[in-house]
Amino acid sequence: MATPEKYHSLEILTSCVHFASASAIAFCLSRRIPPFTSWKSWKNLSWSRLCVILVLLDSWFFVVFSGILMNGVGTTWNLQACTIAICICISVYVLSKMLIYSFLSERVYIVWSGGNQVRRLQSPVYRICCIVLVGFIVVAVFMVIGRETHIRQDGVCVIGLKQSVGIGLVVYDLFLNVFLTVMFLWPLWGSSRSGVKISPKLRTVAKRTLCHDKPHLFRNQHLRIIHSWR
Repeated sequence: MATPEKYHSLEILTSCVHFASASAIAFCLSRRIPPFTSWKSWKNLSWSRLCVILVLLDSWFFVVFSGILMNGVGTTWNLQACTIAICICISVYVLSKMLIYSFLSERVYIVWSGGNQVRRLQSPVYRICCIVLVGFIVVAVFMVIGRETHIRQDGVCVIGLKQSVGIGLVVYDLFLNVFLTVMFLWPLWGSSRSGVKISPKLRTVAKRTLCHDKPHLFRNQHLRIIHSWR
């Protein structure tokens, strides 16, 4: 069914946002993806860089398909499209989170290994990070079970999560951020107390990753406060 006339301006705005976002993400992908003709570059691609590429692809997929669903198929008075929308949101969110935390776990592994050639699965720290990440799969299952979809009286599609599921998601997300932040800082604290010099390059990696993670921590704290007041 056609979109109500009062929402036409918003529909135009969202279309512009989708086009601009897809173009921006495509540009970032072009800067990160190695040349397709260079097999050696793909073979030597690090896991950290691959995670970044996959996150960008995941984001591009979300922007493009959500745009098609909203402005092409239409979610107004369409419960089936509305249900597909929440499923896409959950799938893309979970995949992006797993990739981001895999990237951060890789940084933790690099800092803790101290540049030594230790296999990932032989590193106790990396195994602990993997076990903690598995818990996010349980959260994802609850997100699927606790999803909410309905059509308002004016035909607008409304999607979301149950309050209990939303709070659980934010709390576990906050726990993961705090856990990984502590794992970054611990080697730095240990080297400072014991007087052992840590590689300047590894120290830079830890500090840069920690600085990038701080805004994420504050955002999650803000979301937790919002959920507690709902």
